Amino acid sequence: MKLLVCCLMIIVNISNNGKASIESFTPTSSGILFEDTTKNSDQSCHRPCKFNVKPRRCYYSFVIEPTIQESGRPAISINGMSPGPAINVCVNDVIVVEVKNKIPDQDETIHWHGVEQRGTPHMDGVPMVTQCPIAYGATYKYAFIASSPGTFFYHSDSVSHQSDGVYGSLIVNQPQPLEPHSSLYGYDRSTENTLLIAAVFPQLLTGNLEDASGMQPNAMTINGDEGNFKIFVMQGFAYRLRLINAIAVECPVLVRIERHEMVVIATDGRSVKPAAARTVLIYPGERMDVVVRASQETGGYWVRARGTGVCAGLVADAMLIYSGFNYTSMLHQGQNELAQDSDWSAVSGQMLESLQDVAEGPDPKTVYLGIDKNVVNFKENDVDFRYISDAIPKKPFYPASLALKESGVVQINGKSFLYPNSPMLLYPRDVKADFTCKVGEEAKNQEPQCVLTMEPEGEMLELALVNEGFGSNDSYTFHMHGLSAQIVATWQSPDGKPISREEFEKLMEDQKVVRNIRNPPVKDTFVVPNKGYTIVRIRADQAGSWLLECRACALSSLPTAVLINVPQKMPKSIIKSLAKCGNYRPPDVLLN
Repeated sequence: MKLLVCCLMIIVNISNNGKASIESFTPTSSGILFEDTTKNSDQSCHRPCKFNVKPRRCYYSFVIEPTIQESGRPAISINGMSPGPAINVCVNDVIVVEVKNKIPDQDETIHWHGVEQRGTPHMDGVPMVTQCPIAYGATYKYAFIASSPGTFFYHSDSVSHQSDGVYGSLIVNQPQPLEPHSSLYGYDRSTENTLLIAAVFPQLLTGNLEDASGMQPNAMTINGDEGNFKIFVMQGFAYRLRLINAIAVECPVLVRIERHEMVVIATDGRSVKPAAARTVLIYPGERMDVVVRASQETGGYWVRARGTGVCAGLVADAMLIYSGFNYTSMLHQGQNELAQDSDWSAVSGQMLESLQDVAEGPDPKTVYLGIDKNVVNFKENDVDFRYISDAIPKKPFYPASLALKESGVVQINGKSFLYPNSPMLLYPRDVKADFTCKVGEEAKNQEPQCVLTMEPEGEMLELALVNEGFGSNDSYTFHMHGLSAQIVATWQSPDGKPISREEFEKLMEDQKVVRNIRNPPVKDTFVVPNKGYTIVRIRADQAGSWLLECRACALSSLPTAVLINVPQKMPKSIIKSLAKCGNYRPPDVLLN
């Protein structure tokens, strides 16, 4: 009888482990996240994850500053490294990162890409939305729960800082029996088998006053190395590799392994139905977990990342080394087989299917988001260059980017995004009403820039992101903060013609838009193809102010984003504990 009771208790603990741990660790006061829950003498957070073990407090200290790397290239580094320190924790651990900004005359924030921030929306790392920026010489402490397992990464919210080196991996592991595809591989070495793919520019983008759109990356790296990173395997065993595209500009990357097939098992930290692939396509900010079996003869094989888009022509290589093989011969032989292979047809994250079917419900109302590069016309005498106070009547403000970008700027529904004058999440009443505009009511605001916002009418929100393609031939990658998106449809015009709002609505009316509402992939990063659309469904079940942004669009232009506000009331104790903005205002707000 005692044995039976013991077995039942173990089963209950296993089946309820995730939920119970999360609920018991949800912050109830502003200080609980900083309490040390580690009682074991072993303080390491990178450890085998086990059942019925208290979560740990994982502390990291980041100093972000300009450095010169061993290669002689200047970079913005974290603790002297780029990529920055790898974060490896177990699900439900508390991650605490103290960030000190030592970049002269530059503000900083860190975004935890793909992390849900359940209960901690103020830790999402978006300046003037979820926090005040970290000024030069200041320190800011992030603290949040690793509530979901998966492959994530962190980076500066600034596209320039990220491109110059402020990024790193963030892996959240869980007990192996909970991994849906653990039977497919024998080894999951998240430190040795995580590949962070990045692009390198010929000069620092940080602080560069020139138009950065003309600057093209001149190299790509894997874990900071252009060709010497090594993955060691034993013949006959299967390994889980975690691939991360940490590039901030529009640079999709094709990855393949010489003479080896891959099996895709997860995208953006979410498990999917296994899909065999010889090549995978990973967009900026996307992550993809693949299984590779060391099934070939003992030897060395090349892993190649090939850039497309603005990275066309660039490659970065790593080595897959079988145990006992002397890999020095690979350096002399080169990558002949990979170089000669012209078939790079690939599997992308939006082609995959979710592991679990989605529960059916009523179809939500579709919200149209038209994306295109627009030229904003204005006369020279329309420009008012004065610093303007509220007491002085003003003309509409036209930022310098509009005058410098003769080819236009990427906008959503004809508007560029304006960062609020006060953090929207923390002090919503302080955000000036004439700075904002709502999706669907953009015409009420005459400015080319506004804080473009929307509030979901129900729990499920459907967004139709339509890349109209009248002003450009570019595809755009979007990232959804805090909330996960079901990718229910992706389509591109077969005849290469632009698509207008009226044409899209006609397709909807004629029921020619085909949706996968049964098992769509659940992602936080997705692409909207040129002259096509991507339809996403977002379950707005987490309170916060969440940015849906095209990061690459903002490198040399104005921000392209929508702020999705899920109603919440931040506790006063939390607001009081956070750093204040003082008299800080973003430059575009100052000039507005």
